[in-house]
Amino acid sequence: MEHPAKRQPKVKKRRVRRLSRRTLLLILLGIAVMIAGGFVLLLPTIKEKYPTRLAQSLQAEQTQATLAIGDTKVLDTITVTHDDGETYTLLYRDEQLYLQRGDDEVEMVNESYTDEIVSAATEIAIADTVAQDESEVSENLADMGLEPPQISVTVTYANGEAVQFDVGGQVPGTTYHYYRWSGDHGVYMCDVGIYDAFTYTAHMLLPVEQPTLVPALIDTLSITTKTAGVMACTFVSDGADAYIGTLSAPYRYPMDNDAVTTLLSALKNFRLGTKMGEVTAENRSEYGFDDPTAVLEIHQQKGYYGVVNTDGQLQYNTLDEQSIHLTLGAKDGEFFYYCQYAGVCYRVSSFLVTTLVNANAANYITHAPADMGNADIATITAVVDGHTVAVTATYTEHVLENNKIETDEDGNTVYDITVTNNGQSMTTDAFNALVTHLQQMTVSGKLEGAQEPGGTPLWKLTITTTGGVTRTLAAYPKDTFSDLLAVDGVALFYMNTEAIRIALGELYPT
Repeated sequence: MEHPAKRQPKVKKRRVRRLSRRTLLLILLGIAVMIAGGFVLLLPTIKEKYPTRLAQSLQAEQTQATLAIGDTKVLDTITVTHDDGETYTLLYRDEQLYLQRGDDEVEMVNESYTDEIVSAATEIAIADTVAQDESEVSENLADMGLEPPQISVTVTYANGEAVQFDVGGQVPGTTYHYYRWSGDHGVYMCDVGIYDAFTYTAHMLLPVEQPTLVPALIDTLSITTKTAGVMACTFVSDGADAYIGTLSAPYRYPMDNDAVTTLLSALKNFRLGTKMGEVTAENRSEYGFDDPTAVLEIHQQKGYYGVVNTDGQLQYNTLDEQSIHLTLGAKDGEFFYYCQYAGVCYRVSSFLVTTLVNANAANYITHAPADMGNADIATITAVVDGHTVAVTATYTEHVLENNKIETDEDGNTVYDITVTNNGQSMTTDAFNALVTHLQQMTVSGKLEGAQEPGGTPLWKLTITTTGGVTRTLAAYPKDTFSDLLAVDGVALFYMNTEAIRIALGELYPT
């Protein structure tokens, strides 16, 4: 049997006296002062028990200084010994380093390393002091990588002076390395740049022979990547700075002109970096060549290319036909990839190969298939609604009064253009307007996959450049508002039914 809830006795409410805002602020201020005072009293204990990075840095004795500077005018040799036993000697002559191969055999070191190595060898600079005398830390020298040293360097000068210093392991929690030199008995810390300057092997110091990649001579390129598979393309040089690209895999289709320029620029600017050594069966996987990020096959035709010599003059060299194979392996840190070329591993800048690594055919196809880029147009033939528009342009070199052929500021030949439409004279302004309108004629959307439509097209457009490159566009029925657009027989997109008529403008037969 349930009992009714007991009634609670009424509690008489006490009247609360409210504090004024001024009084409340004074009380809070007092509490804050008490807390702050306690914190100040406890601060030494807190710092001792929980040292911050700032506190640690303040406690360290900062002794950054340059202990000695050698005279580079009389610098003679730099001998480097690594803890793996490799030793090599560099000769300094006429502000250039040479690797000594034998008594009379030397080989010039890659010029980009000269300043770095000479500076690190002649400036005895320290970032901090570990001990004024190594006897104070003798038991820890092995842990510091100084007994034996990871790197030992001996520098000699023509005036008889000689300096020797050792570089050890990395100081925990810093970017510095342990360091000592023959000028005193101290143990120091040095900047990581000094360590890096002497980590190169003799092989890595030698100049790198760069592959010569000339956009005007590159006719085929194949890029195979992990993410996008195979992208193969062909290039035709069609006049000054005019390159027409066509995909040949995974399907045949014209390439976007800006994309072609970007891709060829990436090849032109490609540079091999530090030479790591021969690629062997043992180190292939270490460099990532067993599962490469990208594989490039480049073919170049025989031809001439211009280079600016040391005197600032343009000269032309001959390039033989060649095929270049590049394999981009694993990344080396954030800014480099390993690259295999001619059986040797190099480091290459990730900034230089980003375009190549990210190559994807879908990003290179053109959305304006009647745009032939910078190439000069020779003929335009359009068959629409049973009518034909046949435009022909003839280019004649412009001869000056002195009988010399006129060139523009870039050295390109200036031409006089004569244009006809169905045999009738046509102004160059009208011709240029037609070319511009065709360049602006873009697709409306993408089909689900590549198609090869058959039958009689609704309209057909054929464009030929002065270099002989021909492109044919043909439209086939899709729906009320759109036509399938086949370019050289392959349809990837559809286009508005009125696009060709808008592009032809006044030339469209009414």
